Amino acid sequence: MKRLLLPLLILLLAACSSKETVRTYSITDFGAIPGTVCTQAIQQTLDKASEAGGGQVLVPEGTFLSATLYLRDNVDLHLADGALLQGVEDPDAYAPYIPENDLTRYDSGGGTANSNCVNDRQWMKAFLIGAGVQNASITGPGTIDGVHVFDSRGEENMRGPHTIIVAEAKGFRMEDVHVTRAANYAFLGYALEAPLFRNVFITEGWDGIHIRGCKGGIIRGCKFQTGDDSIAGGYWENMLIEDCDINSSCNGIRMIMPSDGLEVRNCQLHGPGVYPHRTSGEARRSNMLFGIELEPGAWGKAEGTARNIWLHDLRMWGLSSPVGCSVREGSVAEDLTLENISATELTGALTPVVCWNDLGFQKITVRNCSYKR
Repeated sequence: MKRLLLPLLILLLAACSSKETVRTYSITDFGAIPGTVCTQAIQQTLDKASEAGGGQVLVPEGTFLSATLYLRDNVDLHLADGALLQGVEDPDAYAPYIPENDLTRYDSGGGTANSNCVNDRQWMKAFLIGAGVQNASITGPGTIDGVHVFDSRGEENMRGPHTIIVAEAKGFRMEDVHVTRAANYAFLGYALEAPLFRNVFITEGWDGIHIRGCKGGIIRGCKFQTGDDSIAGGYWENMLIEDCDINSSCNGIRMIMPSDGLEVRNCQLHGPGVYPHRTSGEARRSNMLFGIELEPGAWGKAEGTARNIWLHDLRMWGLSSPVGCSVREGSVAEDLTLENISATELTGALTPVVCWNDLGFQKITVRNCSYKR
């Protein structure tokens, strides 16, 4: 019996010693005062946690104002219940994300009013920046408020900084937090590996979660009430979107670049938008456009192949049409499967997929789907 107990005791001691207590650093201990601009104090707290090897940075109950902040490796920025991290209204107070590598593959809209270029420092400004971070996170239940910062030099001569940019990063996590009034996108990601978004609530602003370049991403149990596309982007590999409640004054999910392995399941997508379309005001509030729009190359030439797209077990209502697609020059689309989709209160075509041009998916499979006015 002793021979059996000794190895078990060793294993138990090893398990206990490996579970180190996560250290918490409160921003108020570094000088942050509710109701004031606390950029320096909050950044010092993030840096201190990082220097110690990681931990949790606590934003306690109260309103704390800030300009650009930088997330750090292995550090969780945690907003407590009743905590409000609010941006300042001066667009010049925000810094841009500057890529370490060539990300121009993800540029779009060249020559148009919606031209998005990673080397455009105006476009790449953000409230929170995760530059090449590993295992960084933002958690709730508090709120991040982008205050709809207006900038006449920004996109459409009105958009300000994105609320969050995370790029060239691994293992980023966002959970239980509320993001509101984004001055452009609530979250913009580039070249991400294994990001997780869980129980995130995004209201107002333009796009909700917009990711360009992602491997193994998960968006799970999130709620969207956005003034533009709720989820957008492309060049996704094995992206899973599940158990989400998606409400938009534009499109629910919009894939603008080819993706290999996109599964959308167990979601509800519905209009009309709770909040008006951010760019045009009330023009699109009366109904949502498409539940899911698949249009690789829509915002400019995007080389690649869209394949393994599976949309299933979805409920949609209050839309123009459930699924739309167009494939532009440079892009190829191979296969699309729609299964167990119920769509009602439609104002557009009662067809499984509305195609905008002669190009489209080479193979579309439809199983057990229903569409009604």
